[in-house]
Amino acid sequence: MSAKKNSKSRDAKPAPASAPALATAAPAPAATTTEPEAHVAWIDSTDPRKRLVGKITLAAVWIYAAALLLLALDQTFHWGIFGPKIPPMP
Repeated sequence: MSAKKNSKSRDAKPAPASAPALATAAPAPAATTTEPEAHVAWIDSTDPRKRLVGKITLAAVWIYAAALLLLALDQTFHWGIFGPKIPPMP
């Protein structure tokens, strides 16, 4: 634990500012709309296989959500759709 400073830090000169170099740099090219699949949803794709996968996925999500809703209604009203009817608890 000494109070001495490193001799390299005293002799080192600060690096020149790189602001002028940044100002002359060309901006990065933006994505063009000529790309065939630039930000297109699966269901809107021009590829029939991707469109089919998108439709199947959407249908599966809808079926899953409907089953959850039906299960919630079944448990609320004791319809017995997903199992035997259980008498209401006192």
